[in-house]
Amino acid sequence: MKAPDRTVTRRDFTAGVVDLERTFTVEVLAEGDFAVGIGLVAETATDGHDALRKVGLADANGKPFDLILLDCAMPGLDSVQCAHLLSQREHLHPVSTMLMVGAASRDEVQKSLTERELGVGALLTKPITPSALFEACSRALGLPVARTARTTEREEASLDHQTRLRGAQILLVEDNAINREIALAVLRRAGLVVSVAYDGQEALAMLGEQHFDGVLMDCQMPVMDGYAATRALRQRPQWRDLPVIAMTANALVGDRDKVLAAGMNDHIAKPIKVDQLFATLARWVRPARSGPGGTHGSAKER
Repeated sequence: MKAPDRTVTRRDFTAGVVDLERTFTVEVLAEGDFAVGIGLVAETATDGHDALRKVGLADANGKPFDLILLDCAMPGLDSVQCAHLLSQREHLHPVSTMLMVGAASRDEVQKSLTERELGVGALLTKPITPSALFEACSRALGLPVARTARTTEREEASLDHQTRLRGAQILLVEDNAINREIALAVLRRAGLVVSVAYDGQEALAMLGEQHFDGVLMDCQMPVMDGYAATRALRQRPQWRDLPVIAMTANALVGDRDKVLAAGMNDHIAKPIKVDQLFATLARWVRPARSGPGGTHGSAKER
C-alpha cells in the first residue's frame, strides 16, 4: 500500500469498524488526537458480512475505506475469514485490516493468520488503550508516529500509579457484562487482585466475608444500586474509611455531587479511560501489606 501524503487534515481517511464494544472504539476514533492528527472518520458494521458489503459499496461510490478494524469475537463470519476475503478483492482500493483480539485468543488468531499466509496491519490486544489504537492506525496509514512530551509524561504517570496499586484487593461492583470484562482485564493486567459483585446487595455480603482495599462501584444496578450500597456500608464503622469509587455514565457536576452525597470518595466517567482509572484509584487506594487480615486502606487523599 502506498503511504498517503503525510500532510493530513480531518476526513482524509475513513475506517470501517466491527467492534462488539463499539462504545469504546468509535468514540476514540471520533475525538481527540484522531480528529486532529489523523482526521479518521469511523463507520460501523454489525458483523463480517456487513463489513464486506459496506466495503464494496464504498468502493463502488468512489469513497473507499482506508482501514478496517475487525473484532475477533464477532458472530458468524469470523475476523480471520473476513480479513481473508478482503485480501482476495482485486483491482480495488487497497485497505489495511487490523484485528482486535482478547488476550486469551491472541495465539489462536495468530496461528490462523499464519496458516492462511495472511498479513494484517496490526493485531491489537483488548482492552485497547487510545494511545495504542492511535499508534496502530498511524502506522497502518503510513503516517509518522510522533510521541509528544505530554503523551510520554502521561504514560509514565499511569505506570507509576499502576506500580503503586499492584497487589491491591479491589471489589468491582458492575452488572454489565461488557463493562465487567473490560474493567477486569485492565485491572488484572496491572497486577490488581479483583473480585466481582453483580449488584450492591452482593457487594455488601462480600465485604462482610473478606478484606478489600477499595471498591469500584457502578451506580445504576438492579436489586440495590451503588448509591444505596454505599450509604449502607458507611453505616458500619469498619467500612467508613473504605475507598469507594463510583463509575457513572456521565461526568456532570450534578452527578459528582450525588456521588459524594452518597458517601463515595470520587467518580470515574464511562466509558472508562485507563489513565483516569488508575490515577483515581491511586489517589485513594493503599494496598494493605499485612495480607487478608490487614486493615482497609485509608480513604484520605494524598
